Amino acid sequence: MRKKPFPSELIRPDRYLLNQDSMIRQQMLEMWAELSDLRHEKELLKRLVLRYADAEKRIRNLHEQLRDELLAAASIQQTLLPGSLPESTFMEAAWKFQPCDEVGGDIVGLQALDDERWGCYVLDVAGHGPRAAMITVSVAQYLKPSSGIDLFSPAKVLDALEMEFPFTRFGSFFTIIYGVVDLKQQSFTFCNAGHPFPLLTQHGSAPEFVDRHDPMLGLGFNDKRDEVVVDLSSGSMLLYTDGLTECVAPDGSFYGEDKLLQEFAKISSHSAEKSADEIFATARSFASGTRFKDDFTLLVLKSLAQHV
Repeated sequence: MRKKPFPSELIRPDRYLLNQDSMIRQQMLEMWAELSDLRHEKELLKRLVLRYADAEKRIRNLHEQLRDELLAAASIQQTLLPGSLPESTFMEAAWKFQPCDEVGGDIVGLQALDDERWGCYVLDVAGHGPRAAMITVSVAQYLKPSSGIDLFSPAKVLDALEMEFPFTRFGSFFTIIYGVVDLKQQSFTFCNAGHPFPLLTQHGSAPEFVDRHDPMLGLGFNDKRDEVVVDLSSGSMLLYTDGLTECVAPDGSFYGEDKLLQEFAKISSHSAEKSADEIFATARSFASGTRFKDDFTLLVLKSLAQHV
């Protein structure tokens, strides 16, 4: 009996199955490629995370180094502030200094020039922070008796500062009041180079601004400077930087000159130290305890003549 041939349709590849097999192989290749990409992306992400962590560590180290340098600069600046104030039975003084950063562009100085006279100043370099602070340090060092300039003459002091600290050399300018207190004469002779007007109060009178000044220093103006003489025999004087009058409240308003006049009138009978504390406290309260937006410096000179 003749055998029948095996049906060829049963041994020919089924096109559907072949297509399915091809599709499955393609999908497997795509999944492998995706997995390979994922492994690559994971490795790339890992490298990026490590690089970011390393950069963050270096930035943190730089911040710590900068912080240390700023603290060192602040320490240097603090050594130039008046330590033990000169004492007299004729006059007393007190000061406040509050930079808005670790270091500031303000500084205050007070020193005995001889037994009968004090030299004092309040200085404000444009801007604040390390650059301004380094200029204040240089000026404060220059105003030491060892510099050789005539510290008894306010006009000569400002002329010398103009020569020594030009804008072309330091890229900045500054305002300053420099004056000499004559303890026995109870007078204050000063020059004002673009600085806020000092405030004078005398017994029985309302406080008033002494509104005379010359151009700020560093800009090359060489006009003859006016020396102003005021009588302190029955009153007190306030020297300050614009960080006081430009102190800002939460609502955006400024402390201003009118408020300063009012506050200074209230404390005219107080000691120099208490006056300085009160002015600082009212400014702090006005700003609602927030950080000052500018350096804040003041110096109070008060006659003791009526008490001796």
